[in-house]
Amino acid sequence: MSALLCPDALALHTLIHYYARKKLYHSLQTAATQALQKRANDPTLLFWKAFGVWKEGKTQDAIRDFQSIRGKQGVQLPVLLCLKQAHEEARSVDREAVQEIKEDIFNEEKNNREGSFFVAACVSMLLNEHKKARDYIGKVLEIMSSYPQAKSMQGWIELTSGSDTKARKALEIFKSAQEANKTDVDAYLGEVAFLEHYNKPKEALELLNKILVAYGWFTPAISEKARILLSLGDWEQAHEAASRALTLDANSIDAMVLDTVFLLAKKSKHSAARDRITELSDVIKEMEPFNAALHAELAALFSRIAARNGPILVLCQELAKKATELDPTSSEYMTELGNIRMLMGQHDQAYQTYQQATKLDEANMTALYAMIRCQVMLGQLDDAAGQFEFLNEIHSGTNASAELAYIGALLASAREKSEEKTIQKLEETVKLHLESCDLNTITRASIAKLNPDFLLQIAKQLLESAGSEPVPPGEPPTPQVAKGVKVLEPLARMAPGMLDAQLLLARSRFLSRDFEGA
Repeated sequence: MSALLCPDALALHTLIHYYARKKLYHSLQTAATQALQKRANDPTLLFWKAFGVWKEGKTQDAIRDFQSIRGKQGVQLPVLLCLKQAHEEARSVDREAVQEIKEDIFNEEKNNREGSFFVAACVSMLLNEHKKARDYIGKVLEIMSSYPQAKSMQGWIELTSGSDTKARKALEIFKSAQEANKTDVDAYLGEVAFLEHYNKPKEALELLNKILVAYGWFTPAISEKARILLSLGDWEQAHEAASRALTLDANSIDAMVLDTVFLLAKKSKHSAARDRITELSDVIKEMEPFNAALHAELAALFSRIAARNGPILVLCQELAKKATELDPTSSEYMTELGNIRMLMGQHDQAYQTYQQATKLDEANMTALYAMIRCQVMLGQLDDAAGQFEFLNEIHSGTNASAELAYIGALLASAREKSEEKTIQKLEETVKLHLESCDLNTITRASIAKLNPDFLLQIAKQLLESAGSEPVPPGEPPTPQVAKGVKVLEPLARMAPGMLDAQLLLARSRFLSRDFEGA
């Protein structure tokens, strides 16, 4: 949303904090730039703009921007904290500058500047330095207990601290912040996040509805509502909320993503989904052009529910490729590019891409396992078997992985021609894979992690030898069919519209004599 729609300074900072927490750093810069039209040279807005530049990876530009507001009222300490870390991240570290900044930080921490401590607390939380953030917000409250948003920021610090003991205290803090200031939307958003964190999505949804009524200017709440509705499995209401969000903000990335997931996972409308991904890619070029993590996340999400649709996979490949260009040092993003090339059937290219990923990170086991899968698909069975045996010996037992078990299944089928061992390994794969997934809520992350395409391939393999006739009356389903159903049921919940999955599930139920279910 545009920062110009914020009714006051408190609302503006709520929007800025929201974008920062979501790691939408270009949107953060845009909001600060828009607000600067009305509040020219505001040090806090200039700081957040510089912070966004820094987190997009433009370290030298950010250092210059931070230096230009060094010592300015209200941002003295956060500027120093960011300058220190930015200098330390630079290719050539200026040790003298870092030492000088450290001394300035030490001196600045002695000053009782509540505004500076507040922004420093927020930045420290975003940099995952919660102890420091807690100290700074404590100083703000000591100096001025009624400082705007100090209590809500304290709640966010505890909720995101990684400590369950501290996180549980956050609700009381958010409630206190709401009582102190009824217009502090960040306090209400904090309570929503708390309720979600402790698996109370219906209560979170109820509170979001109240936020939408009382604070209609904060349009991102509609996308948040859509996200929670999806987590509850209410696909139609989630889609309706996403559509409403798009009528208010045509560039809402979250709403466009949910709409795309709805088209793929619920409706199997691949042509419409392809058009939506194209539109989304254009919006990302404008709104978050340097966000490598977002590009990689969406490439993974859409490719796993695309049913191997060629044009959609091409678009996913473009997203993944952009992620590798934005961050060429990321082995994770390179692996994702390989994954999509594997889905496209480009096993030679996928193998080379995985090789690049292992060069970036020799400990990237996902890429190593995927290279062996490529070898199997390319018919290099002896080489694949040698690599598998070596890795299996190292990573068996407590370090067992679904990827390794699946390679064992592929080799048992293609090299050993053993149906019994293949099924055994597939069953092990399913067990390990599902144990690592969150099957209780439907989110972008849980869909990608479940990897519906992967489960679909396993189900097909399990049902290959199940025959075409139902079991005799009174007899239980065959082990292959029972295992196939076990694979397909979570898939059908996370991606209920994937036609291949629905057809396989219907076939499994038919073979089990569950004619009504089929």
